Amino acid sequence: PAVNAAREAARRNASINNLRQIMLAILNHEAAHRTFPPRAILDKQGKPLLSWRVAILPYLEEMELYRQFHLDEPWDSEHNKKLITQMPAAFDNPNLVEPGKTNYLAPVGEDTVLADKPARVRDITDGLSRTIVVLEVDADRAVEWTRPDDYEIDAKKPLAGLGHFRPGNVFGAGFGDGAVRMLNAEIDPATFLLLIKKSDGQAVKVP
Repeated sequence: PAVNAAREAARRNASINNLRQIMLAILNHEAAHRTFPPRAILDKQGKPLLSWRVAILPYLEEMELYRQFHLDEPWDSEHNKKLITQMPAAFDNPNLVEPGKTNYLAPVGEDTVLADKPARVRDITDGLSRTIVVLEVDADRAVEWTRPDDYEIDAKKPLAGLGHFRPGNVFGAGFGDGAVRMLNAEIDPATFLLLIKKSDGQAVKVP
């Protein structure tokens, strides 16, 4: 048991470090473009093609990989799907054993940070330190890292896909100021919903 606990602690710390790298890349994107990345790279008709995870590659020191993508093609086009195997280490959760898949997803829904229309810092009126941008979701919610799919919020069961991934019923959350915290899945659902909204006017304290 002691060895297993030590291994899980190492995996947990590695996942926290991944989330920190992801959040730093997102914030560097904001610094360069004055907006957070959009939920997805879209075509001219507004159809999602590639995930925001592809959009932040230049800020993960993965410019060479970024340049290999055909940004006007979907994630599963003949060309782009070949790049799934080149998933950056920051998206590779040590607790997940599915190659090419990640469970670092953005909460998406009403008033979330990553949306079709890129958010600006001033849009996050509840405060960066009180607004979740990225989540570590359950294994059954993992997706191909280039796929423009994320954690769709169910207002009735907002925690349904969280807290079953690692011991202790905890899950990682990256906040708008770059901080990463482990939250307990027993968090009040109403509080969690407020934490994923950027401008609801109710800046709750992070548990």
